[in-house]
Amino acid sequence: RMRVDPIDDRSTFSELTTAVSSFIQDVAMKQNRKVILVGESFGGLLAPAVAMKMEAIAGKENSPVMGLVMVNPATSFYKTNWSTWAPILASLRHIEQEEEEGSSSSLPTPYSVLGGIALSVTIPDSSQFQSIFDIFSKTATDELQTIVESMRDGFGILADNLPAKVIEHRVGQWCNVGSQVVNPRLHKLNVPTLFIGGDEDNMLPTKEEGDRLVNLMPDCTSMAVKDAGHFILDDRFNLTSAIIDAPFDPFNKKTNKKKYDPITDWKVPSEDDIREAVESRVKPLRDLVSPQFFSTGSDGKRKLGLGKVPTPDDGPLLFVANHQLIGLDLGMIIAQLLEERNIAARGLAHPIIFQGGNAFGGGAGPTPGPPQRITKRNKEGPVDPPPDDFQTWGAVMVSPRNFYRLMSTGQTGLLFPGGAREVFHGKGEEYQIFWPEKADFVRVAARFNATIVPISAVGSADSANILLDPDEMLNLPFGLGDRLRNSSENTISARFDQSNSDERFVPPLVVPSVPARHYFVFGKPFETSTIDHGDKASCTNLYGEIKSEMRRGLDDVLVAREKDPFKDFAQRLAVERISGKPAPTFSVEELNKNI
Repeated sequence: RMRVDPIDDRSTFSELTTAVSSFIQDVAMKQNRKVILVGESFGGLLAPAVAMKMEAIAGKENSPVMGLVMVNPATSFYKTNWSTWAPILASLRHIEQEEEEGSSSSLPTPYSVLGGIALSVTIPDSSQFQSIFDIFSKTATDELQTIVESMRDGFGILADNLPAKVIEHRVGQWCNVGSQVVNPRLHKLNVPTLFIGGDEDNMLPTKEEGDRLVNLMPDCTSMAVKDAGHFILDDRFNLTSAIIDAPFDPFNKKTNKKKYDPITDWKVPSEDDIREAVESRVKPLRDLVSPQFFSTGSDGKRKLGLGKVPTPDDGPLLFVANHQLIGLDLGMIIAQLLEERNIAARGLAHPIIFQGGNAFGGGAGPTPGPPQRITKRNKEGPVDPPPDDFQTWGAVMVSPRNFYRLMSTGQTGLLFPGGAREVFHGKGEEYQIFWPEKADFVRVAARFNATIVPISAVGSADSANILLDPDEMLNLPFGLGDRLRNSSENTISARFDQSNSDERFVPPLVVPSVPARHYFVFGKPFETSTIDHGDKASCTNLYGEIKSEMRRGLDDVLVAREKDPFKDFAQRLAVERISGKPAPTFSVEELNKNI
């Protein structure tokens, strides 16, 4: 085993690197073994230097270093003020020498006190501080005196085990020199690397360092640990598990592991998960807007409930809906289909949702659990992220390929052709349809004989007041409008055939008003089995019919709701609270008057 004398060693950074490299040659290269270098703090600066040295000795292809783990590494030392403050702290030893004669040996030295304070402020994280505080708060008075005496003795431990001369040497000859040697060469170090950093590290700018190394090094994965400080390797963190799951895969666990396919590998949530989601996420919104669902038969007549909605037993099913303001009704649609017809509709969602957006802010999906303590990312983005609400409930990113695969595998899709243009509509554009001219979704649906059902949804636009619509937001002064425009242009477009700048992704400024009752009319089903998907004219005609059926549903329900005896929020809420059941609505014949 190799050991460096913690008190008397005065090796240079180069000598230390050579010594560790020679040790690895003896225990690894001569025995044809692979090694994983793990370095914490200064060790995280030394480890890549050793990896570089081993590449120089054995060549990149023959280096015994299979992986590198850098824990809160001192590669970021050059960004701190420690090179200034450490020599000042070390200079306090001169005061100790001047006061040594005639001083009491039981008193801690200035270096011990100030050094101890510096370490106590920068090393523990909030949880570790709390643990220390709990010890004091729960300790009896007589025991507290013993602890205080132990703390006084503890100051002496710093002077004994980390003398001022050692600090001065390590900061000047190890950290400073090491940063100058290692950092300019990190971009050439082609060793799979796992960076582990605490987001509460007060000693080094570790949080920013993780992002820097991911972008700088050829193969680096960053593992950010929430609520962890510089002393990250405590009993809350399992270093062994982190290494086992590291990108260099020491036990070849990932070699035969099949990559998750969101189209074919997704499973419908369990009944318990559905029940919990409805109770915690959907029911609060249902209580406010008391939604009413109607379905339509092939003859065009409507009935209350979803009894006339076809099932996907005979082939793929595609729901196409208008996108209501802010899109908070999505969860109610998915939940109703699951509960009433056991139909799992898979939403085709805007790409921004998969970059941190909330899938079911007003609807189906489990209550979010506590934030993940550990998150990983590399140059491509998040690594092994936990499924969010959207993915848990079957949503996939909207793209021609994903839509094609959903239909080809006989699944049920939920598409909003109006996209961002409808969900972020302007003043006076309530319940207008903004569909693209191309009939692409009809052509793909027809290729696999899918049944298409339009959904006409009403209520969201009446539950909010638009103070500034998207056009007005873009014209805001003081550069605010320009920032919104730049943000919109940098947002990935949901449509493959248009640029990011062509899709205006600018939400209006809205304020909630009295919640209006919501109505959902599932329109007449359209069979595509008689349509040739290669016949553009036929597909375009069917596209127009589907759009017209949606428009008919919107117009009819906007008129019929005026006959709803419980359209008024206060009256409806009172009745539902007393009865414990949804308030009745208008007669379904109001929707069938024009048939």
